[in-house]
Amino acid sequence: MNVRKDQARLRKLARMLADLPNPTEDTEFLSSALSEIASGGDANAALGVKAKRGERKGEHDRLSKMRLQHFMSWVTLAIKPIEDEGQGYTLKKAIEIAKKNFKDLPAESSLHRYWTRFSGKRKIVFQLESD
Repeated sequence: MNVRKDQARLRKLARMLADLPNPTEDTEFLSSALSEIASGGDANAALGVKAKRGERKGEHDRLSKMRLQHFMSWVTLAIKPIEDEGQGYTLKKAIEIAKKNFKDLPAESSLHRYWTRFSGKRKIVFQLESD
């Protein structure tokens, strides 16, 4: 197919969605997005999935965020006193151990800075078991 036929096809789909008897918010959104794309607009922008400045949407970014959340959870539990089901480590020792055992974490100084700056992310998402 060529570009003109593809654009006509997108416009036809947009009209079909717009002409539905009881259009929902989603069908209206999709209809306007398809019309914009058919007119030569950027598909990512039209569908609202274009990454903003400093924002990533790839697999690497998702995995990095997940690793940091696990790091924060582990350190939160590791620095708790033993009586409170923690390990009783100092923050420095907990970060050092986490760096050794967690895959693909940044440098210890970066992890300490992350711990300090993002105190709201210190949520426990799992529990530690003692040996």
